[in-house]
Amino acid sequence: MQHSSMRSAMRCACCGEQYALDARLWRCICGGALDLVLLTPQIRPEVVRRRPSNLWRYLEALPPLANRVSLGESMTPLVACDHRRRPIWLKCDYLLPTGSYKDRGAAVLISHLQGIGIQRVVEDSSGNAAASLAAYAARAGIAIEVFCPASASPGKLAQIRLYGATLRLIDGPRQRTTEALERHVAETGDFYASHLWHPYFLEGVKTIAFEITEQNGWQAPEVVICPVGAGSILLGLYKGFTELKASGVISRLPRLFAAQAANICPVYQAYERHDDDVLPVDAPRPTLAEGIALPRPVRGRLLLQALRETDGGVAAVSEEDICAGLMQLGRLGICIEPTSAVVMQAFEQLEDAGLIRSHEQVVLVLSGFGLKAGAVLQQVIGAGSETV
Repeated sequence: MQHSSMRSAMRCACCGEQYALDARLWRCICGGALDLVLLTPQIRPEVVRRRPSNLWRYLEALPPLANRVSLGESMTPLVACDHRRRPIWLKCDYLLPTGSYKDRGAAVLISHLQGIGIQRVVEDSSGNAAASLAAYAARAGIAIEVFCPASASPGKLAQIRLYGATLRLIDGPRQRTTEALERHVAETGDFYASHLWHPYFLEGVKTIAFEITEQNGWQAPEVVICPVGAGSILLGLYKGFTELKASGVISRLPRLFAAQAANICPVYQAYERHDDDVLPVDAPRPTLAEGIALPRPVRGRLLLQALRETDGGVAAVSEEDICAGLMQLGRLGICIEPTSAVVMQAFEQLEDAGLIRSHEQVVLVLSGFGLKAGAVLQQVIGAGSETV
């Protein structure tokens, strides 16, 4: 099925204003976030399975792209293991080309930007998104300057430099990095290739829902738990599973659960207060889970809607439990960064609270590779073997 560009648009979630797909915008002129409005995809499993095993196999569900910028992003494993005397499934998205699920969004966003003739972009990130966008920008021949917190993991900063990006380090809390970038954009007019704002990024991330469903025999699991900062994984899951249901591939949505670090958990607080939107955290504290250390997500209202419509919820995980999750997954042969580790203890909390039942199939999304945060891993596990 071909998308009709006449019926497709970017639409503001706040004021309803619509823009052409090739408009050089990253948010609405009113300041609201843009969503991509496309026709409901007609996914046919018998057609999909004949295609190469990568995210582009779901092309009916992807936005129309004049170019395809790829680093060979293959389907990531869905691994079954035993935990607490029951099976759980691990979606290993840390095995994408740059070591992060962000490659899904970066591949589609950079493909789009190359197609509309963007030659220079800027981005802000705690590390993974910047590394991913820098890699795909290098592949596309697009110049990129990235703003990162000076406290970001050295491994991620080195990766960004390796791809040839210009790196600007900002002292202070994560929010100062975004503020510095916004001042730069206002002064220079550089295009903000934002993984937080641009709707094409979510269009790539939603392929995780398609992969989980296909790897599960074209059935949705009962429960999916993912790390949430800006919430792109959760929103991608929500969008992907919703499209699969609308196209008749699955009969129900999974229950979606967000895992946050207790030291900075605006979504958890808003959900517990029964708020309609997510307010900024007043006094965020440092956390090992740097990838989700955001004081407020851009699409907070939609995140809460996704959690409530799917009968899901939120868990807030302590720093001690983040370390415990790292060790538990390590003993299963899984090396992930602290941001990913929140899902393990979140699962245990939710199961203990009776929110996840023993018969339900549970998928945990693992978002980033552990060696990106090698210094933190060293602190958690100790100095290692003694020299002899």
